[in-house]
Amino acid sequence: MPYQAITRTVTLCFCLYSLLNLTSCKQVENRENTGVQTLSYSTYTASVNAVFDANIGGKTCSSTGCHNINGGSGGSFKIYANATTTAELTANFISAKSFANLVDPATSKLLLEPLTGIFSSVGSHAGGDIFTNGDANYTIIFNWINTPITP
Repeated sequence: MPYQAITRTVTLCFCLYSLLNLTSCKQVENRENTGVQTLSYSTYTASVNAVFDANIGGKTCSSTGCHNINGGSGGSFKIYANATTTAELTANFISAKSFANLVDPATSKLLLEPLTGIFSSVGSHAGGDIFTNGDANYTIIFNWINTPITP
């Protein structure tokens, strides 16, 4: 028997053995992963996304000159303006979520960048000061980050 035929036979036997082993009637215990948390998509779409489209002191985060995915100059935080489709809202959710700190929500870059004065993580937000600590829009985002969910 040629070497290649032996190799194929051994490989086939191993695959068959593995398949039979995987499909046997063994009891499988599903364990809940209690240590993983994430942010709520439904809360994001219901309240947080609107903050990025809101006119805040004459400025809009999702405008073309700021964080708009289609040409904004606002760093790596990019969002769709007036997102309505599931794809756009999901993209915005993922972008915003990547700037959230679930361990210490108040230090989330999503909150610190546009925060007025000395609290800003970079000294000043290129788009100017947007939030004051505790204003309504800041609170909406803070509460979303501060209330993680377990999937």
